Amino acid sequence: MANFDDEIKKADDTEDLLKLLENQERKATKKGGGVVPLLKSLPIGTIVLVVVVIILGAMVLSLGSNIASLKGELSEIKNIKSQVADLEARLEKSMRERDGLKTEIAQVKNEIDGMKAQRREAEARAQQKKQQAEKKKPSPEKPKKQARPASSPAKR
Repeated sequence: MANFDDEIKKADDTEDLLKLLENQERKATKKGGGVVPLLKSLPIGTIVLVVVVIILGAMVLSLGSNIASLKGELSEIKNIKSQVADLEARLEKSMRERDGLKTEIAQVKNEIDGMKAQRREAEARAQQKKQQAEKKKPSPEKPKKQARPASSPAKR
């Protein structure tokens, strides 16, 4: 730009000034005409910075999709957790019912054992009464039994 200002001062005529401006515009359009001259005019740091920004943008998009999938998995895990809690409650209830049934079975078993013992005692008492009744009754069969042993030597 400094060259342009110096050249303006030297130009005395408006025609010279117009020609000079046209020449400057032509030079500017020739420089900006392609991508390669544009990259050559940019500093390397700017190019590296743009590449890093593009890479970071891609990483952000990738992480965003990963976060979305993790949120889906987290909701599935919450559902499974609620199901496990439900099953634990059912299991606890079943355990309590099982313990209650065990105590009831033990009580019924004790009652059965008690009834068996009572039945044995009743049978024993009945047997004793029967034996006492037989002892008290004089039976005419007793003399007959004595007669039979006498006949047994005859069988020899």
